[in-house]
Amino acid sequence: MDRLCAVSMDHNSSIVGTRAAFSERIAAYIGGIGPGGGVEYLKIETCNRIELYLVFDNVHDERKAVSSLAVGAAVMFGRDVVRHLLRVLLGLESMAKGESHIVSQVKTAYETSDGCGKVLHRLFQRAFGVAASLRSRCHPGREPSIPYIAVKHYVENSAAAAPVMVVGLGEVGIETARILILMGRGVLVSNRTERPQRSMISNAEIVPWDEWRERARECGAVFLCTSSPVPILSGEAQDEMPDTWTMDLGAPHQSEPRHMGVRVTLDDMKTISETMTREYSKSLSALEEEADRASETLLAEISLLADDTWKHLALARARAIIKERASQHARRSGGVEEELEAFASSVMNVFLRPLVAERAAHSSRAWRILSGEGEAE
Repeated sequence: MDRLCAVSMDHNSSIVGTRAAFSERIAAYIGGIGPGGGVEYLKIETCNRIELYLVFDNVHDERKAVSSLAVGAAVMFGRDVVRHLLRVLLGLESMAKGESHIVSQVKTAYETSDGCGKVLHRLFQRAFGVAASLRSRCHPGREPSIPYIAVKHYVENSAAAAPVMVVGLGEVGIETARILILMGRGVLVSNRTERPQRSMISNAEIVPWDEWRERARECGAVFLCTSSPVPILSGEAQDEMPDTWTMDLGAPHQSEPRHMGVRVTLDDMKTISETMTREYSKSLSALEEEADRASETLLAEISLLADDTWKHLALARARAIIKERASQHARRSGGVEEELEAFASSVMNVFLRPLVAERAAHSSRAWRILSGEGEAE
């Protein structure tokens, strides 16, 4: 199905700043589509990936349409798009390979998008179900995450026994704080908007937002997990606490470069993650193989929905049969072949009218049977 296209940029091919610029290009592209633009679209944006899924009405214009948009990004069509989406949902394209946080992020993007049509709706709804089934059958049952890898890297490479500050208490921040607590570290937490409930991160000290920079001076590390569009920790402030690590898990970066001490960003986490999960990644080989096979089946479903392939084949077969039988009957009876063909066609159209208008899930199978492909089943 050539009308299905995806443009993707992730941690494997870019740094945080490059992805931010790509996100702006996508936003401008979507803004230019407008209502009734003949294009289905869905944008997915996380800390480590920016992607745009597209379905074009005019297949001949699609490559030209994405050429300027996709500079520096991967461009996929047809089956490659379906395979990639399944791999994304299974965490196989994530920085922490095999993780499952990406599923909720993709679902949020899908549920809040207003650019999906029947093809993308079908693709994503079925992909969520297929990915969940594959994960339950083939996943090894344990998974890494960026917070876990970041905390483990800090604990294994720092001799400091001082408490740790976590700034920002979204999903990443809460998980980071919980992992630190489980590893026996003292934890301070701070959030810009609301004071977190004690039950969310038990045993952590809650620090008012306007005090966290000062309190960070007494910590072995400060984990930055906010969604601020600009850095919240200057290079000068970091240089004034050279023994405090900066673990910047934000995109865009939450800290400025520093001259003294250790600063780890998401760009650095790619190599760290690959090293830590090298052996674990081998256990995902069965999941990768099943994802490849499942993509073929899922593409077939989407192709039927989008292109009405079997319907066209069935109607073409019916017209061929009508023409053949009309010709035979005309020779035997002396009737006019064109009149016999027109009469048979009108009967066929009336008979098939309910199925032509039907868009339920079973209609694709009915058209397949009528096309002759399903007769042996």
